Amino acid sequence: IDQGTHSTRAIIYNHSGEAIFKSQQEVDLLYRDSARVEQDGMQILKTCESVLNDAHAYIQKNHLNNIALALTTQRSTIIAWDEHTGEVLTPALSWLDTRAQNDLQSFSLDEQIIREKTGLPLSPHYGASKLQWLLKYDERVQRAMHQQRLKFGPLAAYLIFNLTEQQSCYVDYSNAHRTLLWNLQTKDWDDDLLDAFSIDSEQLPKPVPNTFEYGKLKQFNYPLILVNGDQNSAIYGYGKLASNTSFVNIGTGAFVLANSKQQPVLNTKLLASITYSSDNDQEYALEGTVNGAGAAMTWAENEWGITDIESIPWKNVEDVPIFLNTVGGLGSPFWKSDFAPTFLNAKKTHIDYSNEQCMAALMESIAFLITINIEEMRKHKVETNQLLVAGGMSKDENLCQCLANLCSVSVEVSSFKEATSRGAAWLAMQRPDWNILESKKFHQIEDDLLQSRYYDFKSAIEGIVH
Repeated sequence: IDQGTHSTRAIIYNHSGEAIFKSQQEVDLLYRDSARVEQDGMQILKTCESVLNDAHAYIQKNHLNNIALALTTQRSTIIAWDEHTGEVLTPALSWLDTRAQNDLQSFSLDEQIIREKTGLPLSPHYGASKLQWLLKYDERVQRAMHQQRLKFGPLAAYLIFNLTEQQSCYVDYSNAHRTLLWNLQTKDWDDDLLDAFSIDSEQLPKPVPNTFEYGKLKQFNYPLILVNGDQNSAIYGYGKLASNTSFVNIGTGAFVLANSKQQPVLNTKLLASITYSSDNDQEYALEGTVNGAGAAMTWAENEWGITDIESIPWKNVEDVPIFLNTVGGLGSPFWKSDFAPTFLNAKKTHIDYSNEQCMAALMESIAFLITINIEEMRKHKVETNQLLVAGGMSKDENLCQCLANLCSVSVEVSSFKEATSRGAAWLAMQRPDWNILESKKFHQIEDDLLQSRYYDFKSAIEGIVH
């Protein structure tokens, strides 16, 4: 099961790594305002149950056996539930939600200490400040806490609890990590961080390795044997990532990952991510985050009033303006969430440009932000000669060519877009020798105008954050 921002999918993989079945259901993403972004936890659970039912019917019809389940979820999305009944107490606060930004202004713990413990910056996108916000302001959470019925934490934990017949209260290391409460070194909740956010570890699920016996599914008796974050799994969508190769997954957000082997890289402007763990093994990646990819497309449709923006052609558009894409807040390496999206020429708005120019500016801004992260990785001796690109937006060939031109690399894009679930299946099956996916390659083409716009974009972004 791949539970993502906009949909839930169940995909069955055979032992050769081929997807032989897929069921998908959409889920709603609700923007209450620019900072409050929510989802319906019950709707998410129901879609998981529904696609599982579809998969089970296929399994029965085709007499398949040796079935096990891997679950991937959005990271940094949190939710509260009643530990006696599993009933949701709150909406799911999306990874895009930054409502707790102001609460972090007076945060007591030194940010350098947080970096050393977690490999992450202090950010309202991560779970801790959102959990603290619920404790402060949500009456149902406060009531459940006083009645000793409160459980809250990553969305993955809520789904594990409600999908397993034992109502297992676990969370995998990768999702625990994105709460900003989990210590990369000790592999457990960190007392200093819990104290700083006024959170009781008893109200959190128990952190366990990604590969773990989470329990049997209700009704179906299939074992849940692996849980991971979506991007953490996606890095394995092509199998083991080669050296000098970085992986970019472009969906609602864009995530750039490079394997850092068995040691996390700390104290950078990027993220240290734990991509996989078992009882005796851990793997890490250096990660860059762009919040405004597909989310920026949705933003543009709403704010600019351009319907079906994805269908607008933008190749070879002339006089492309520069769009300062801060949708969802600036991710790495800037970590600023208080700047409104705007064109570089602040006197102009979308009505001063054609739809094609707006689309080109928006798509180039996504490529620019990804390129900034690739350059940041190179500063830390993570060389990239090749980009493997996946995710829904990777089908835009012009975007892939922009990345090849800007990053001076070859870009490889598979026609198979389900990197997250394929990576999870590969890990759950203990890394079999699967066939290499068919892919299309893009090679660098000199584009002086694009490079010039990139330098102007980068200078402008650096100017507003410093």
